Amino acid sequence: MSYKILSLDGGGSWALIQARVLLDIYGDIRGHELLRKFDMAIGNSGGSLVLASLCNDMKLTEIISVFRNKEHRKEVFSKLSFWEKLNWRNIASLTNALGPRYSTERKIKGLKKVLKGYDHLHKAGIVSEPLVETALNKLPSIIKKESLQLLIVGFDYFRERVSFFRSNTRSNTDSFGSGKFFQVSLADAIHSSSNAPINYFDQPAEINISLLSDIKKDDRRTWCWDGAVSGFNNPVLAGLVEAVTNHEADVKEYCILSIGTGTGSKVVLTDSQYSTDPEVKAIYDKNKNNPYALTNSSSDFIKDIKKMSTSILGDPPDSATFIAYSFLDPSLSNKANLVRINPCISPEKDSNGVYGPPSVYKDLPEKFKALMELDMDAVEDEQVDLINDLCDKFIVLDESAALPNQLIRGNADGKFLGQRNYKEAKKKWVKDCL
Repeated sequence: MSYKILSLDGGGSWALIQARVLLDIYGDIRGHELLRKFDMAIGNSGGSLVLASLCNDMKLTEIISVFRNKEHRKEVFSKLSFWEKLNWRNIASLTNALGPRYSTERKIKGLKKVLKGYDHLHKAGIVSEPLVETALNKLPSIIKKESLQLLIVGFDYFRERVSFFRSNTRSNTDSFGSGKFFQVSLADAIHSSSNAPINYFDQPAEINISLLSDIKKDDRRTWCWDGAVSGFNNPVLAGLVEAVTNHEADVKEYCILSIGTGTGSKVVLTDSQYSTDPEVKAIYDKNKNNPYALTNSSSDFIKDIKKMSTSILGDPPDSATFIAYSFLDPSLSNKANLVRINPCISPEKDSNGVYGPPSVYKDLPEKFKALMELDMDAVEDEQVDLINDLCDKFIVLDESAALPNQLIRGNADGKFLGQRNYKEAKKKWVKDCL
């Protein structure tokens, strides 16, 4: 009997990819039916929004429609006005190079409004309160799987450490199973988890926490940033640790579906400029003016701050998934049931050593360039259309005409862990885990 974990990365509007992948694998089922197929579901940031929508019992097509609805996106990414930017916290954003762009206060209102609009269980009187305002520990029984564990990742602003919002009030990982457990609503959990700092939202998420105890009552308020700040933008490792420490199953029995929100960047050639290998230096010379390559190693203060503030939202893919995989298969035999699904959108090198768009974008260079430069806060229709088009070029069964899938680990010699394309990844999950 396998123990199944669903792990959903952060990534703002790019989490549309996760809903598209789940729709392709499971069909257009409701969120509760899908969650009952798993024993644990963990999400961060954009992934926590998908998880919240599943907890809201929305169909997968409804979740996709939310991501594709401009009004809904603007409810979550509500831009700061000029006068709000004059606040001392936000003054840097007047430069358009650094500083927050969106209102934290209006985000939570938008999240609640959008999810309540799709809450058919509350509208029908089946549940007494909106699912988005329900405490996490109450959700498994509503979903009709008491053993289901839900985890959402945040970052405690004052304690400067990760916060895991759990449905399991007896988790060994939380206070070593002491029963002293602070609970939050689904809304406050996803509000915390999706609150990216510095260049996105203007202040920490202020949330309510309540102590669940037979001895005393203790309600408080605290403040959180996005769970990516704690290093869990890809939360797969946290989910596995939660399962292992609660002795849920033998490691050989774990089946993990880890879905990302796209990975890739320009080709880094700055180090090649000074290479003593003439073949490497030749690649730099051919690509030094290439729009798809990073060839300028210079930096400045504003650029460095911006780069470091946004780097926390990176996966980091090769560590989180690889470490989790190593738990399951220390021999690295590529047989463990950890399936990573995440499209790669990096340039590819042709036979002449020149980098350009991958084959599926060969005739669409401007679209590929726009996709590579697209931030996580895609709000405009044409931006989300780029992400949806990426899904069309990734979630296909013709592997020769598809974007590559992110490997768990690979090298230039052709050795790898994971699956090279979506077709192989889906086949692995359906055959060994579904």
